[in-house]
Amino acid sequence: MKTQGKKEIFGSLMIVLFLSFILIQAPLPARAGTITIDSIDPVLLIEKVSSEQAVAGSDFNLTLSIRNISNNPGFNLNLSFKVEGTDSLDPFTVKDSQATTIDKIDGNATRTVMVAFTVKPEAQNKDYKLIVNLSGQNASFQNTVNASTTITIPVTYDLTKPVLLVKSASISPENPDLVEGFDVHLQIWNMSKTTDARNVTLLLDGTDNFEVMEISNKKNIVKLEKNTYETVTYRLRAKDTRANNTMKLTLKFDYLGDKTESVEETINLPLPREDVGIGATPWVIINKYTLSAERVLAGNTVTLRLYIENTNQRPVKNVKISLGVIKIEDSSSTGTTGGKTTGGTVFSPVNSSNSFFIDYIPGKTVLEKDIDLYVDPNAAAKTYIVPVEIKYEDRKGTTLTSEELVNIPVTQECKLQILSVQVPPTGFMGQPIPVTAEFVNVGKVALGNFIVTLEGDFEKDNGTYYIGNFDIGVSDMFQGGVIARDEGKVEGKLVFSYIDNNNKDVRVEHPFTIEVQGRPVPPPGQEGEMMGPDGLVKPGMPVKGMPLQKGSFLNTVKTKWPTFLLGLVIILEGIYIWRLKRKKASEEFFNE
Repeated sequence: MKTQGKKEIFGSLMIVLFLSFILIQAPLPARAGTITIDSIDPVLLIEKVSSEQAVAGSDFNLTLSIRNISNNPGFNLNLSFKVEGTDSLDPFTVKDSQATTIDKIDGNATRTVMVAFTVKPEAQNKDYKLIVNLSGQNASFQNTVNASTTITIPVTYDLTKPVLLVKSASISPENPDLVEGFDVHLQIWNMSKTTDARNVTLLLDGTDNFEVMEISNKKNIVKLEKNTYETVTYRLRAKDTRANNTMKLTLKFDYLGDKTESVEETINLPLPREDVGIGATPWVIINKYTLSAERVLAGNTVTLRLYIENTNQRPVKNVKISLGVIKIEDSSSTGTTGGKTTGGTVFSPVNSSNSFFIDYIPGKTVLEKDIDLYVDPNAAAKTYIVPVEIKYEDRKGTTLTSEELVNIPVTQECKLQILSVQVPPTGFMGQPIPVTAEFVNVGKVALGNFIVTLEGDFEKDNGTYYIGNFDIGVSDMFQGGVIARDEGKVEGKLVFSYIDNNNKDVRVEHPFTIEVQGRPVPPPGQEGEMMGPDGLVKPGMPVKGMPLQKGSFLNTVKTKWPTFLLGLVIILEGIYIWRLKRKKASEEFFNE
């Protein structure tokens, strides 16, 4: 009994010592108001994560198990995702119809959530680290929930079809002559472990960097078996426009009967960067220029389009482009300038000055700029050389200058004015019917090879009038005749033809119509004799029953009566002048 009592006393002492030790180690209670104990916050964990296989270009599901290890419920829980090392989810996207929120998880409860993702076709064949974040609120709707975990998502290709890519690219020789050419060896790999690729077509595009020296840039592989590669060789040389070492390769192939596929890759050749031709000084030039009209007519407005090119890889800035002053002739000017003065009267910019500004031109870039120019109406017809000055700064701020020349041909209006064309409406058969015209050059350029002609199915009297060079402001007249051999309507035209200042043939026509009548017959006498003015039959005149003999005097008079009439007038005028002189001489005789 004594022994048992001692054991009970000893046990009680040990309990007291143990409790005393706990009290000593425990911190003293804080003063009221210094410690806030929030007993309603939930504690959530993301566990039991599983994922389907992620294949590039397809969908997969991610399953998450979320457990609340506290007695307090969590509300308005939201899941968010991003790829480790980035601020985005690329190459994954959450499907639009997928919900990523949970209304509530009770205390000591577990919820399973399935999230559907899409993998982009261009995703790489590697493992991606996907960070999953969970946020939410407690019973007081305070944002107190925060949980996170990292999941490894391996992305693979769909190996049920061929997956072709360029495994490697090498050149030979190691230090090639880029001008003479070099060989490029491309290893084409079929990554698929199940399917062969057939009728593989390779199309190589060297862009602005390289030129294929072979007959064609197209090569073919009959069959590329699964998980194998084949080497294809091209002969290339560098272009003058080479900017970098890249080129494009397009692969097309068949598989599983009638299925086809196409893929494009950008290949960066292992050439040293110092071989890329980048000059130290950038040049800005006028690559080309165009005019809105083939004929720049004086007095009109023409649009000049400049193609401004930065030929270097390096950009330029603060570009100022100015149209220079054009020298024009001025007959009123005197002095040592040789009759020339400067001025801006030939081409005047419309709604702008003769300068314009460009902030920035990237390397290897061509910009277009349109300038509307008014052409002086009095400008001479010729080609004007317009200087274009270009000032710009390189990346160091150094001001550089270049000058280009633009040729603008100016023409003046060709204008022929026909003042009058006179053609009688009727005429007689066999007699010349006069055709006259008066015309003047009212344009501002001479007309070359100027000819006036009568055209029609009839005989012509002076039917062609050749002037040659018809100068500015000169007038002239055409006189010709139409001789018709038959009665009836005669149609013809008076044609003015010349070559204008654009070396083009110009033809101006004036049609006319003449009603041709028979020959005029004198009135008959008794029994049909041809009577004279006094009513008597004159010698040499034909009588009834006597035809007019060819070549007779009367026939000659009838056919050429204008000539005889003119001769008769001259004879009468001579007789009149002779009589006046005789009378004057007689008067002088008597006066003596």
